[in-house]
Amino acid sequence: MNKLALFLSLITGISFAQQPTNVLFIGNSFTHMNNMPKIFEHLAKSKGKNVFADSIAVSGSTLKAHSERPSTYKKMKSRKWDYVLIQGFSREFAEDSSVILKESIPYAKILIDSVLKTSPCAQIYFYMTWGYEKGYPEQPANDTYPKMQQRIWNGYMLMSDSLHYPVIPVGMVWKNIRETYPDIDLYFTDRYHPNALGSFTAACTAFASIYKESPVGGTAPKRVDSTYWKVIEQAAANIVLKNLNQYKLNQTRVFDVKETPLLDFKVRETWLSAQFNNLTKNAGEYYWDFGDGTTSTQKNPKHYYKNSGTYTVTLHMRQHCNNFTLKKMVTVSNKVKRANQAKK
Repeated sequence: MNKLALFLSLITGISFAQQPTNVLFIGNSFTHMNNMPKIFEHLAKSKGKNVFADSIAVSGSTLKAHSERPSTYKKMKSRKWDYVLIQGFSREFAEDSSVILKESIPYAKILIDSVLKTSPCAQIYFYMTWGYEKGYPEQPANDTYPKMQQRIWNGYMLMSDSLHYPVIPVGMVWKNIRETYPDIDLYFTDRYHPNALGSFTAACTAFASIYKESPVGGTAPKRVDSTYWKVIEQAAANIVLKNLNQYKLNQTRVFDVKETPLLDFKVRETWLSAQFNNLTKNAGEYYWDFGDGTTSTQKNPKHYYKNSGTYTVTLHMRQHCNNFTLKKMVTVSNKVKRANQAKK
């Protein structure tokens, strides 16, 4: 049998093998306007990422309101999430620090603890929002856009420093676009919610923050005017990728590896079929890529190839939130006699 073991590798902090990266947005109308999570999903897929994005986003919700709503926990339990982005009410983090410490951060902690109970490998982010176009006149401390944006920045950074999770700086990308490209309008007609370009701005910032890659070259659904795609993508790349340390974006959770597992498998080929015998001793979640576009999650799968040839078969295993892979070459043929069989 002509099989060549290629490599064993460890991958931490990304989705398991080729299964979709599951991204959950917890927010309110600033998230669900224009179905921003699906704009993010479209953008990520256009950049070659296998992504599923969903949200629990109820208008006007604070973090406290989310922590008290059963539907929040139902959504958390609906699947294993790889990334969870938590966004507060639009004025929640423009409050004084004493209010944020008492009325917001404890409920963010409740949400995070609940996420990690059902998705222990999830990476947590805080989604920083933006100031209203003319601020919030009812509060002197927030009665202009610059004042409100600065206080929102202060509030999210306070939460990040308190709970030690990174920030996705949507508000700062928004600020950069406002100042650098004043002709680009990111606001809905009420002048505080996002229009489609505003939601695209959020999606681009989330993409750059999660993948540590530029979103430039990505696309959006038709409802997002393509005139300004590249400008917004470049602004997100500039703000995020040049400030990874400031927003703790290079400090994603790292999961300790007590002992690197020894992955191994044997293959018995019969014509175009291959029976895989998984010899890996340490238990984990398994995922096979047979090299012909098909996959399996069985421990010891049997696979039928449509055509003769040599295929790279990859065994993936997740253990304690770490992903390990082993690749081998497997040759199958529809001919009765072949060198592999003769040696058996």
